[in-house]
Amino acid sequence: MVRRGGSGTSAQKGHPFGRRPSGGWADVLWDWSKSGTRHAALNRVLRRLPGVGSATAYRFGLVERAHYAYGVRRATESAARLGHRGVTVVEFGVAGGNGLLALAEHARYYAAATGVAVRVVGFDGGAGMPPAKDPRDLPYLFGPGFYTMDHERLHPRLGETELVIGDLARTLPDYLDTHERELRAHPVGFVSLDLDHYTSTATALDLFRRPGHGHLLPRVTCYLDDLPGTIDRIGEAAAIAEFNAAHPDRVIGRVLGLRAFTPLDPPWADQIYVHHRLDHPDYATLEVGATGDRLPLTP
Repeated sequence: MVRRGGSGTSAQKGHPFGRRPSGGWADVLWDWSKSGTRHAALNRVLRRLPGVGSATAYRFGLVERAHYAYGVRRATESAARLGHRGVTVVEFGVAGGNGLLALAEHARYYAAATGVAVRVVGFDGGAGMPPAKDPRDLPYLFGPGFYTMDHERLHPRLGETELVIGDLARTLPDYLDTHERELRAHPVGFVSLDLDHYTSTATALDLFRRPGHGHLLPRVTCYLDDLPGTIDRIGEAAAIAEFNAAHPDRVIGRVLGLRAFTPLDPPWADQIYVHHRLDHPDYATLEVGATGDRLPLTP
């Protein structure tokens, strides 16, 4: 079932790294002692400063779910440099819908800024998380029914955003088959993987297993939501490792050194990956303006 409308990734999940202190300044100190919550609080303060308009907020990542804004920016810029008039951004795991709505907001901004049309699509089971099928599905963190969707509240806010409801093993291939024309005109350039389970994430990676290339940019930015607090043999990381072992010509890897080139050193930079489709016919096409072509000797 495909519905048009607004946003949604799951809310911040609060992985159990330790017991939270209780009471006044102890809570404040606890939040500011951690880079993730400290960064979010700093962003909220900076975006309220006089003179901080949309352009400045986006430039410095002072927006809600800045990792989504980063992904949309990378997708639209890459599409423009490769001569595409449109691009598609995808969220796997919509839950309440806050992330999908933020993704749609960022899509509108960068569509206007770059002239590249952006399609926004979210996939979700619609009834909360299913039971774990594998020990690598993090059953100690996520239970059946977690992160249910309030359909009545979400659907009126979707606008042009598409929401695909149902079992991903069925809805994803159906969507790719029935939207082939749209995806060729708007190849996928950003994907958020927020399905929590290893098995569900492995299913979402079927997007990259397809033999054709027309539905994807040669490099697709990916955000992996549920890496913190896990290890590389379970959850999303295990699904990525398994995919890479089976597909050495279309690998997914973490962007190295991204923090050093991202304003305000955001922790989410460690969760940005890129699908490099090495056998894509446009993989070696120079993205004009992506890097400098001159390195003059400094006087």
